[in-house]
Amino acid sequence: MRATKLRHTPTVGTIYYNNIGGWLSTRRGALSGGRMRLLTLQLHNFRNYESLQLAPDAGLNLITGENAQGKTNLLEAIYLLATGRALRAGREEELIRWGAEEASVRAEVHREQALEVRVEMRLSRHQPRQVLVDGQSYRASAALGLFNVVAFSAMDLEVVRGQPADRRRYLDVEIGMLSPAYVRALAGYRRALEQRNRLLKSLRESGGTLTPSVIDLLEAWDEQLVRFGSSLMVARERFVCALRPLAREAHAELSEGRELLDIRYAPALEEVSAEREQVAERFRQQLQQARAEEIRRGTTLVGPQRDDLLLFVDGKEARTYASQGQQRTVMLSLKRAEFELTLQERGEPPIVLLDDVMSDLDDLRRAQLLRMTLRGAQAFITATSAETFPQEILAVARTYRVRQGQLEAVQ
Repeated sequence: MRATKLRHTPTVGTIYYNNIGGWLSTRRGALSGGRMRLLTLQLHNFRNYESLQLAPDAGLNLITGENAQGKTNLLEAIYLLATGRALRAGREEELIRWGAEEASVRAEVHREQALEVRVEMRLSRHQPRQVLVDGQSYRASAALGLFNVVAFSAMDLEVVRGQPADRRRYLDVEIGMLSPAYVRALAGYRRALEQRNRLLKSLRESGGTLTPSVIDLLEAWDEQLVRFGSSLMVARERFVCALRPLAREAHAELSEGRELLDIRYAPALEEVSAEREQVAERFRQQLQQARAEEIRRGTTLVGPQRDDLLLFVDGKEARTYASQGQQRTVMLSLKRAEFELTLQERGEPPIVLLDDVMSDLDDLRRAQLLRMTLRGAQAFITATSAETFPQEILAVARTYRVRQGQLEAVQ
């Protein structure tokens, strides 16, 4: 298939693009060596893809096509393997193609710091998901951390302007990719929280009578919450502390020094230190203090399920006072910080997923985003048209067009 000749009208940002185009050309040789990247991607009955086999470029991959054709679905498949979560909210069975009973996503991953690995996720309408690593079946968390992604889509703005649950999900996803132990602690905490809430609800409905056996059971669940919850809160505190200076630096560059970004972890406890034992003891004390009120309400009132992440621009909370443009800049700063933090922790850049965000950014921010994503990274970028990008970028990218779940390379 031959590509239509594209026109690019010079703009204020063209000079930035030109610089990036030359810089990309010098990076192309380095990309063919080590670095974390997908060697192959195979989809079977995933979303609107009946079957797909893709050997992507080690550098920049542009996925073009009209809306609702499957661009985001392709990125979601990669995101699902890396994080264990769908890119969009919804039921897991929605990931399975209409009319099919099962779906699978499989990738062969090259990592500079380890051997190549094959990871696969199988989804069923009637069975729990199954994860295979090099052909062997493991629990779902085993695939986490095998490779890292930084994803940016319009939905990410909910991290800035949405509810605390959106920001907790953000923390869980990002920390989980860097620490499988965090994912295990999160799963343990959720199980304990569910059981404890059931007990509290039954106590409320029965009038709150505390027999010795009920007290023993409640304290047992308390200890489970303390064990897993203290690990979660310490990990969140450390992550935010590591992310803060990177996000500030990125935001200062994006705002050309006009604004100051600050991010703060807001735990449900009165104070969280870096020492897990201290956090655990404080958590235990606050659970005991809140017991009567929790029985009255029938739910747990203390713990990381009530945490938040606060974002400030020039001392004002971004959720309430930042303009839409400022909120985009905050989120872009966080994504750049995630990239840098992953590079520091892993020793190689993450795979970058950009879902139709270029049209929402001005030329300067587009150029800075591309420069960040292509610092030795493999990248997948979706857009309705390749005309979003100048010829300097198209010359070093592999371009695909998707139509009704069918992907083809543009020659």
